[in-house]
Amino acid sequence: MKASDDRRVRQGVRAGAVAAACLVHALMAATAAAQVPGTVVFNDGTKALAGGISAVSPLNVELGDKMFPIERIANVEFDAEPPSMKAARRGVLNGNAPQAEEDLKKITTEELEGVDQLIRDEFTFVKAATEGLKGLQAGGAQLGTAEKAVRDYIAKHGASSHHAFFMHELSGRILSRGGKFDEAAKAYVPFDKAPPAFQVRGKAARGGLLFEQGKFAEAMAEYTAATRIETDAKDDASARQKREAELGIARCMARQSKAKEAIDMVQGILRSSDPEEGDLLGRGYNVLGEAFRAAGKDQDALISYLTVDLVYNSNPQNREEALFNLVELWKRGNFAERAREAQEQLESTYPNSPWLRKLKGGTATP
Repeated sequence: MKASDDRRVRQGVRAGAVAAACLVHALMAATAAAQVPGTVVFNDGTKALAGGISAVSPLNVELGDKMFPIERIANVEFDAEPPSMKAARRGVLNGNAPQAEEDLKKITTEELEGVDQLIRDEFTFVKAATEGLKGLQAGGAQLGTAEKAVRDYIAKHGASSHHAFFMHELSGRILSRGGKFDEAAKAYVPFDKAPPAFQVRGKAARGGLLFEQGKFAEAMAEYTAATRIETDAKDDASARQKREAELGIARCMARQSKAKEAIDMVQGILRSSDPEEGDLLGRGYNVLGEAFRAAGKDQDALISYLTVDLVYNSNPQNREEALFNLVELWKRGNFAERAREAQEQLESTYPNSPWLRKLKGGTATP
């Protein structure tokens, strides 16, 4: 090899090394940039963790060098997202469409300029979910708009979003509200191959569809199947979903002239539940009230529904159902003023509630 050729080779090697070093540096910078500062909030009492969120998927959220399963996660917040977006998402997750819509209106274009893709994706979710919830709660002509918003979101983001199961479930609820029960059942198909907690939730949701159609024996079979799905004894998320399914069994019992068994079952669930599980306890006391009503024990039913109204009232759907029943029970007991107050609460706080429509002669599909 000539000396000039040797120099060219060495220069080429050095240039290649420099290029490789630049590439490594760029990749490291890109990796660092992908770490979006945020916080993962858990649903099992574990303290929230802050750090760099690098990836999300229907099954996991990656925080730093750790992967957390979706069934443990209650919320994911990003440091750089607008405060109103955080508030809107909380409204969505709590089922409060009016709050979510109001907070969405406060978000400006400037606040979203230059933010990471994860945050832009989150904004897309909040918009679609708010549209879906708003239509679900309003019913009528708005159901079509809600159905499309959620369907379009799932088509584009369902394979990558940590909100995928939430949106599949919302789709099922919207379709059910429109009387499309077969299509609603199909919305829960992704739950069949999901982690155990979501398998239980999917089975229980199908039980709910059958319950809405008055098929109480079939609904009870689905709820029972949900409680029998094999789960790890340490899987708290699955345990919570199984308690929800047990409440479904109790509701079916109350509708099948088995009020005493339903009362005993719900009281057992309430005793074994964590006092911090407000949503579950709210639903539990509503089911207990329903069972007491079926047993002709109106006073005990009143106490159950008042417990939801005054104590476990953070979930709008739970409180709406409780207020509806309080109006009926106060009227039956000739407490006209209290019935009026409960109805005013329902009308002023939840003007689009299906329970309010039922109170005025319509039907309710919560």
